[in-house]
Amino acid sequence: MSMNADDLIAFLQTHFPDAFIQAANQGNKFDVRVVDASFEGKRAVQRQQAIYALVNDKIASGDIHALNIQALTPAEWDAQSKG
Repeated sequence: MSMNADDLIAFLQTHFPDAFIQAANQGNKFDVRVVDASFEGKRAVQRQQAIYALVNDKIASGDIHALNIQALTPAEWDAQSKG
C-alpha cells in the first residue's frame, strides 16, 4: 500500500501533536510543512533531521522516494504567511 499526503500528516501528527502540518504528494514524492514550537532554537538542518529520523523506515521501504521538508517555528510561519 502506498502512502499519501494524509497518511504522512497523520503519521507526523503523532510525533508532533501540537504542530500544524501540511503535506502534498505526487506519487511517492512528498512536500511537507511542519510548524511546531519544538523547532525553536534549532538550525534548519536539525529540524529536518528530526523529521527524517521519523520517516527513515518509509524512505527505506520506498513508500517515500523524495521528501522536501519545510520545518518552521510558529513565529516563522506567522511571519511567512503574512509576507
